[in-house]
Amino acid sequence: MSFTLRPAAMADMAEIMRLERAGFAEAIQETEEAFAERLSSAPEGCWVLAGEAKRLYGYLCAEFWPLEQGFNSARFARNHAAAEAHVPDGEEVYVSSMVVDPATRGTGWGHRLFRDALVEMFARHPRLRSTILIVNPEWDAARRIYRAEGFAEIGEIEGYFASGSGQRLPAIVMRRN
Repeated sequence: MSFTLRPAAMADMAEIMRLERAGFAEAIQETEEAFAERLSSAPEGCWVLAGEAKRLYGYLCAEFWPLEQGFNSARFARNHAAAEAHVPDGEEVYVSSMVVDPATRGTGWGHRLFRDALVEMFARHPRLRSTILIVNPEWDAARRIYRAEGFAEIGEIEGYFASGSGQRLPAIVMRRN
């Protein structure tokens, strides 16, 4: 199968939400309103893996933030307002959400989406110097991708993710400079 990496558009919203529902447990899915706001406030950070017939096989959404030493856990709130957080000339990319279609998992396309979207953002915005993200400690495949791309764990946000057992798991904060 062949895919094209391209900037996301509002016309992609139904497919982005399909991927969101397929990729994440209901307790951590973000709303359509949050994605629409990201697309309008930070369009340069929203990318999709497009296939044939307008079907999407992955998306990555990001915002540009001022670069801070360490991290402020409040900045990572789910469904936060991208319009308030995104700074077009920011120095750090915050990858707020990424998912690939379950049909493409294990094919390497998730790694390509992640790597290539970041390459595009850094090429188009030379002020960018760093990337930060959070990940569930149970998402081993995602953590392997991030480590392979040079990310290191810099801390945790306690009680961020709901687990299937009802317990709360931390978010692992990872950064690459």
